[in-house]
Amino acid sequence: MNKNKIILSIIGISLLLFVVWIFSILNNDKGETGKGSSTGNDFLVWIMNDSASNMGDVMTDFKALNPKYKNTQIKIESFSSYEDYYSALASAISKGKGPDLFVLNNNEKTSIFQDQVLGINPELISPIDFRKKYKGVFSDDLIMSVLDGEKQVEFLIGVPIGYETLGIYFNRRYIKASELTSLSGLNSIISKLKDKKPNLIPIGLGNGSTVYNAADIVTQFFMLENGVSKLADVTGPKLKQSLASYLLYGDISGNNAYNSRYSDLIALGKNNLDLFSQSETYMVVGYPRMIQEIHKKGFGKNFLLASPFPHYYSGDGATLLNYNYFVINKDSSNIDLATTVLQFLSTDSGVGTYLDTFPYYLPALLSLESDKLGEKIHPEFNMVLGDFYEPSYELKSFDKGVKNLYDREILSILDNPSNYKELFDSFRSRITCKTTKFVHLENLSSSCE
Repeated sequence: MNKNKIILSIIGISLLLFVVWIFSILNNDKGETGKGSSTGNDFLVWIMNDSASNMGDVMTDFKALNPKYKNTQIKIESFSSYEDYYSALASAISKGKGPDLFVLNNNEKTSIFQDQVLGINPELISPIDFRKKYKGVFSDDLIMSVLDGEKQVEFLIGVPIGYETLGIYFNRRYIKASELTSLSGLNSIISKLKDKKPNLIPIGLGNGSTVYNAADIVTQFFMLENGVSKLADVTGPKLKQSLASYLLYGDISGNNAYNSRYSDLIALGKNNLDLFSQSETYMVVGYPRMIQEIHKKGFGKNFLLASPFPHYYSGDGATLLNYNYFVINKDSSNIDLATTVLQFLSTDSGVGTYLDTFPYYLPALLSLESDKLGEKIHPEFNMVLGDFYEPSYELKSFDKGVKNLYDREILSILDNPSNYKELFDSFRSRITCKTTKFVHLENLSSSCE
């Protein structure tokens, strides 16, 4: 076996056309163009959610350390929607214009693009060294093996740089971080705030359409139940406990009553961040990157703090881990350059450059953790990465099946609390069916509805 090209498997053009048909947008891509479009021997990098311009700055530092690539045109495309990203990526690959490097998300265990990924030569980025340098969860997610004769050979399928965990943003005039160390503490402060201000909505949480990051927040509630790490695990008592706990914050007859504002927010096209910026709610849940949205809303910088999203009890459940990892397109004509970029992005220097550019990511590299946890997530706010990290909590990925379908469809369940169990059972079956079709290409003619 040629270790320079460990290929997960070969995908045919017919499969790619099938994937394109599934996601169907094709000619309506909404990417942010950083350095232009694909031509000739340009090196293409596609990313999610992060600024293309800032990623270009990271590549400038890469070129400075690798002068033989100084004249290579590196072009960045950034997408803000997974729907658009999936469709554009499927279309580009089917037309032979796919990016050299692209990203996949950890909460989709088996991606529809997995067969387009080239495994990384273990002599260039060693799985043994990777286990020593990164948190164990990344090794569990990203190290694979193939049989080479009678020997199992391990290799990485991709390289992570930073990750996210959820936290509670709160108005420090009314709440202390010490009151948010457990879910019971959160519920207690909600009751106290409601007693003082009956018309207040203490936390902007409880439905789907008007809660920023609702899909991941409710997933975090699932993972507070022991033994839950995939959609198939969310059944029976675990489903009832976790989903009911989330929806209770929206119940108009409860202490929080967030859904009392649902109709108004929908009509105005607003969400919980709008209420938060206007001090009509004192807490919201989100990732460190959400500080950018809060900043746009004009929240007072002197009153904002954050705390890790709490568990029921210390040691119970797991914290949802969210990250994108870079992979190499097996059809790239720039394999050597792609591998060199990933080598750069797996060094302290390369990761440090990336995290300085995108300061809202927690570091995947253990060597950078102590320094980075004390750094601000935004220059105008007094919050650091450590405000979103609790070392006693176990970090774990959650398999959503097909991520963009999961994230979109679960919102309607959260908007219909009276029938949530039946809706969720149907949702779980539907996502499982579509994962079987789209990823494994099985039972193609069966209906998932």
